[in-house]
Amino acid sequence: MKKVVYHIKGFDCANCAIKSERHLNKDPRILDATIDFTGEKLFVTYKDAPMSEKELINKIKEVESDKIEITKFGAIKKEKVKIFTLKFWVTLARILISLILILLARFAFIDYIYLPTILYSIALAIILYDVAWKVFYNIIKLTNPLDEYLLILIASIGAFLMVFLGEPEYFEGVMVVLLWQIGQLFEDIATKKSKEAISSAIDLRADTAHKIVEDRIITIKPSELMVGDRIIVRVGEIIPVDGIIIEGSGSLDMSSLTGESLPVSIKVGQNVLSGSILTSGSITLRVEKVFSDSSISKILELVQNSGERKTKTEKFITKFARIYTPFILILAIFVSVLTGVTNLYDWAKALYLGLEILLIGCPCAIVISVPLAYFAAIGLSSKNGIIVKGGSYLDALTKIGVLFVDKTGTLTYGNFVVQKKVTINIDKDSFDKYLLAAESRSMHPIARAICAHQDVAQFALEQAEYEEVAGLGVKTLYRNQLILAGNAELLQKYNVVFNEVDECGTVIYLAVDQKYLGYVVIGDTIREKAKQLVTSLTSMGVKVVLLSGDTKRNVEDVSREVGIADYHYKLLPIDKTKIVAKEIANQQSKKKSKLVAFAGDGINDTPSIIRADIGIAMGGIGSDIAVDNADIVIMQDHPLKIYHAIRIGKIARFISIFNIVFALAIKLIVFFLSIFNISNMTIAILADTGLTIVLIIISLSILFYKVK
Repeated sequence: MKKVVYHIKGFDCANCAIKSERHLNKDPRILDATIDFTGEKLFVTYKDAPMSEKELINKIKEVESDKIEITKFGAIKKEKVKIFTLKFWVTLARILISLILILLARFAFIDYIYLPTILYSIALAIILYDVAWKVFYNIIKLTNPLDEYLLILIASIGAFLMVFLGEPEYFEGVMVVLLWQIGQLFEDIATKKSKEAISSAIDLRADTAHKIVEDRIITIKPSELMVGDRIIVRVGEIIPVDGIIIEGSGSLDMSSLTGESLPVSIKVGQNVLSGSILTSGSITLRVEKVFSDSSISKILELVQNSGERKTKTEKFITKFARIYTPFILILAIFVSVLTGVTNLYDWAKALYLGLEILLIGCPCAIVISVPLAYFAAIGLSSKNGIIVKGGSYLDALTKIGVLFVDKTGTLTYGNFVVQKKVTINIDKDSFDKYLLAAESRSMHPIARAICAHQDVAQFALEQAEYEEVAGLGVKTLYRNQLILAGNAELLQKYNVVFNEVDECGTVIYLAVDQKYLGYVVIGDTIREKAKQLVTSLTSMGVKVVLLSGDTKRNVEDVSREVGIADYHYKLLPIDKTKIVAKEIANQQSKKKSKLVAFAGDGINDTPSIIRADIGIAMGGIGSDIAVDNADIVIMQDHPLKIYHAIRIGKIARFISIFNIVFALAIKLIVFFLSIFNISNMTIAILADTGLTIVLIIISLSILFYKVK
């Protein structure tokens, strides 16, 4: 089984993409295929060997007449969305020529017998040929031709055929297709504009980098930089790759990564992330990550791949469109026959009404606006420092009933400092030596606090049988001496005799060769937005529960400070996972079950992040474990953004449902206007194309929503 991502272009409408997606899923070589029409992505999971791009195109050609282009998704290229293509200008020219012909037929040559009919026919042929070709293509390929193209074709040709009933509607027959084609142009512009707006909102990649080579500076592409290169960044420029400052200082605008507009001061020794903008000062960086591995590239890759996971609403729309179009066709025939019979066999009126219903019933407005709402919401999330891996997770966020949170790095900063040191029967220097030796190879925040500003490289080289005991601490051999550094459970596990102390903070005990030598107390600070997160979620009906491996006293202090009533302490990673699993089972047993989310730092909490219905990783794009396993990634550890993510999810869901209800309501109103002979075919087509444009604008408005 192998998943491959492709760029895909060329579809005229969302319905065409849906039809092609269904056809691909029927292929025995494909396990699952998803087409993201708005994002122009094709996600294919193969059972065995992947198909070539040519094979995929040929497969889609079996049901689609559009010229489809497929290329394998590699390094993301910064491309400007091309709105006014050759196809656009050709369609516009056809519209103008047809418009001139029907105006001449209606007003200039009205006194001629056959000339108006000829002009109308030529105008219809010019404006309708691509629609007719699509329908013909579907028929000869033996695929389901019941789509909006068939509805438009029947309506326009039907208006002309009314000549046999003595009441030809040449003008309206051409105007139907003319207005529909105009609507298609506006729809295409709006869709591309929305994609351009979303891409520009989240795509803050630098186009160039200024590399220092000996005594000169050369300008190159960021993709050409290597780890260890030195680059200069000037005021107003975008940081091209992740790096560490080796010279200079200034301030950064990191809003593209975190959503926070306040500038961040930077100086020598600090790490900076690509996508940030230098707003003051000048800095020299040493490259720490190549362009493809840098923060902004990873964010873009996640966002652009998010179209694979469709929401239940989007999946419903896919099934709805398949049933809806045949239903409209049957309804139009039924109403037309019924009207003809009940109106003394006035078949001209009956046929006209049936054609109106076909136009009213086109599903374009719903099919394109709902996926676009979630696409815009993912863009809004990215602008606010929240990476959502798919629309389905936005939907899931609205159904959270319980949120489990880790303490360290989630509710607290995780910037530990040594607050107290107590030695027993050993001098301070020897105590420090053993403690640094034990913690020298660990990347845990507590180990970093202990080793801060110390040169521990030599200590790290002299370790043997080094082992980090999950949730307990470190066990290692240093110069043939067994060192234990961790919590009380670690020393108890190895039968070390010691006196457990009650201190406010995290206590790390030290023992060498089974002899207890003392302890250090590590302190942490609660994040300023942690209490606001708990208050906001509680007001929303979400229960917040704290899960921590820390001591009872520390967990109680943090819980009291942020307002959490339910908490658990002294937990191993497996204990947290069991509690999450138990709550999921509890929710599933309820009639109105809610989803369970877990927010942690994405390292020790990875099992719980995976087990939860929704896994939320704190810690930004720098943690590969967080990126790989979480459904939501919160940049820069801002806990309140969990609440923001839920709010954005609710907005997306509301807009998508509103679009469905609003579209169906408008169509229903125009349907009854047609029944009572108040409407006409021009109004009917506006109820489709005009409505589509309105709903696209409504969906796009999500991108400009201010999250509070």
